[in-house]
Amino acid sequence: MNHRSVRVIGMTVAALACLAGCGGGEPLDGSAPEPRPSAVPAYVAAYRAGYTAGKAVYDSSGKGAAVRETVWGGCTRRALQAGSAAEADRGAWVRGCLGGVARAPEQLPTGPVTKRTTDAEMLERFRAEGETRQADHVRVLTVVQLTERDYDVELSTDYPAGPPGKPGSESLARSFVDWWDGDHGRDGTARNVLVLGADGKRLTAQRI
Repeated sequence: MNHRSVRVIGMTVAALACLAGCGGGEPLDGSAPEPRPSAVPAYVAAYRAGYTAGKAVYDSSGKGAAVRETVWGGCTRRALQAGSAAEADRGAWVRGCLGGVARAPEQLPTGPVTKRTTDAEMLERFRAEGETRQADHVRVLTVVQLTERDYDVELSTDYPAGPPGKPGSESLARSFVDWWDGDHGRDGTARNVLVLGADGKRLTAQRI
């Protein structure tokens, strides 16, 4: 084999190696590359988890479950025990739960469902009218809208991080529930109060 033939073979091998490993070019047939599947949005995953939970409640309790879970806020309370499946978007989880327990077709949300709004006025009223010693630990009060009619109240505090159920946080939650005597001019129904530590993680939650 002469030098010219060796050179041609070497160039051919290099070209084939580049086609196999270099990447960056279009496919040989000229078609566009297949798009990579995107991750499922957190609000969709939360909705589906809630829908599955709602269907399970219906299957175990029958038609009466729809009234209990909707009118009496059962789904909003279940969301607090659903763990990370719900915390990404608690409102989406509740919406899914309500749909599942009513045996309604899935209607996936097109965006985040939970809406959070700080309420400095409500916090000041709690500090003025509630148990002052407990209220002084609250730094921010947030109204967490879950559905058109249901919301939770979150109290962000200076309590250090720790395991759920610490005595101080439970006492604060009880103090807020004792102080709460209605919806304080807001439309809808308050379902739960959550006490968060300085790291933003839940320390305790109580039914309002």
